Amino acid sequence: MQKLQLCAAALAVMACASDSDDLTSGRRKPRPPPSTLPDATEPPPPDPGGTISCYTQGAPSTTCTLPSHCCFTNYSAYHNGYCTTDSCGWGTITCDGPEDCSSGQQCCATKSDGGWSLACSNTACGAPPLGEELCQSSETCSGRSCVSAYDVNYDLPRTLNVCR
Repeated sequence: MQKLQLCAAALAVMACASDSDDLTSGRRKPRPPPSTLPDATEPPPPDPGGTISCYTQGAPSTTCTLPSHCCFTNYSAYHNGYCTTDSCGWGTITCDGPEDCSSGQQCCATKSDGGWSLACSNTACGAPPLGEELCQSSETCSGRSCVSAYDVNYDLPRTLNVCR
């Protein structure tokens, strides 16, 4: 009976061992250096360009990597999007700030009868509510503030920012 209890205890210890333990050699796996561990207090790095926001209610931080673009709908207030290389029915996002454009260009949202087009432009963006200049920070807004589109333009997905 005592032998059975010892076997059961040994099995319990093995089952409870974490995946960081290497039970065959008796050594622990090395821990990654602290510089590679995530720090919850650090803000995410700025978007270097080439990725664009593609909000979906169930996955709000979804992004598309260019050359894919984001199509967003007008079926609800959420303006859910999806990544594709196909044409879009209501809204097309090919940039979400000037970092996605060539030097000297702006990222402009322009509304027409067919919906919204968010694309790089060599000329100044139109005025709200039919035009918006998109941004990631106030530094690119020529003295204006970079604010959430969710607060000022209800036609655009809520993860975008505009200059005001």
